[in-house]
Amino acid sequence: MPVNKRYSAVLLFGFPGSGKGTQGEVLGHMPNMIHLAMGDIFRALDKSSDMGKEFLSYSTKGLLVPDEFTVRLWHNHVEGLRKEGCYDPDYHVLLLDGIPRTPAQVDLMKDLIEVQKILHLVIENDAAIISRLSARAKKSNRPDDADPDVIHKRIDVYRESTSPVLKSFGNGLIANINADQHPLLVLRDISDVMSKVVSGAL
Repeated sequence: MPVNKRYSAVLLFGFPGSGKGTQGEVLGHMPNMIHLAMGDIFRALDKSSDMGKEFLSYSTKGLLVPDEFTVRLWHNHVEGLRKEGCYDPDYHVLLLDGIPRTPAQVDLMKDLIEVQKILHLVIENDAAIISRLSARAKKSNRPDDADPDVIHKRIDVYRESTSPVLKSFGNGLIANINADQHPLLVLRDISDVMSKVVSGAL
C-alpha cells in the first residue's frame, strides 16, 4: 500500500441480534464493497501458522486477544486480499464488522483506515433484543444463548465496550439506523446513507 494511503472504510456497529451479519452480508455483494467480519477472520486463521500459534497462546488460556495482535491480523488479511487481486483500495470500500472494537484499536488503526461513515444499528428496546437472540439461539440449537441472564450480560458488555469506541469518532460520522424494523426497511435506510458514501457526497 502506498505511503499515507489509508483504506476507505465504513464501520458497522450494533447490539448482538441487531442484524449486523445479515446487513453486512447483503452489502458485501455490492460491486465496490467488501464485508470483513473480524470473527470470520479469527475463525479462518490457520492454527499451524505463526499467527495461528500466537492466537492459540491466548485463546487456549482463556485470555483476551490483545488489540495489537487483532489489528496486525486484520491488516495482514486485508493486504493478502489486495495481493490476491480481490481488493483494490482505489475502488473498494471496506465494511468492517467487529473492528475496531476498543479505543486502543481505534488508535492503532488511525493510520490504516479512513472512516467514511459509521452505521450504528440501534434497537432501543432491550426486550426486542432478548426476543431476537432467544429465537436465534433456538434456530442454531444453542440453548445457552437463550438464557436471559447471558443475554443481559451481552447487552451490558456491548454498551460498555461500544460507547467509548463511538465517542472516539465525531458525531457527524455516525448514522443511527433503526434496526427494530423489517430487514428490508433496515437495508433501505442503510442504502440511503451508503449511496452518499460511495458517491463521495459525504
